[in-house]
Amino acid sequence: MKIYKLTTEQKGTIHNSFFSSFQFFNCVQDINDDWVLILSEGDIDIIQGGEWSYILDLPEGEYVPKPSSIPPLQ
Repeated sequence: MKIYKLTTEQKGTIHNSFFSSFQFFNCVQDINDDWVLILSEGDIDIIQGGEWSYILDLPEGEYVPKPSSIPPLQ
């Protein structure tokens, strides 16, 4: 897995856009409210050489999720 850091504008451009006939980009916010895109090696293979390949040139980073606000099941 690779984590790519996004600007708000980049997130708006790619979020929910399909990069294959059944896969789409799902951007998430990290603990600092920064937008990131998490891609598997398979996703990267599909994206390489296509219209979305510029994403692979974006800065890489880490993803620290926000704490869950959902109480645990009892």
